Amino acid sequence: MDSFSQMQIFFLISSVGFVIVFIFVSIFLFYLITTIYSLRRIIFKIEKGIDRIGDTTKDLLEDMRDNIIFKFIFGRKKRRKD
Repeated sequence: MDSFSQMQIFFLISSVGFVIVFIFVSIFLFYLITTIYSLRRIIFKIEKGIDRIGDTTKDLLEDMRDNIIFKFIFGRKKRRKD
């Protein structure tokens, strides 16, 4: 085999290899992007849930502090005189 035919075979094999690698990288990036998008949606839902739980907890604590039994057991906060 002369050097010209060896060069053609090398470029043919390397071109096919690059196409196959490009296809695998494209598939990997597609799945990576969809996974990141899904994780972002999940994190957004979790943050909304945490905000809602925080608001509910604040309301529950305020209701409990306003309760007569709570005030009787723990008393009112004493104010300091400066």
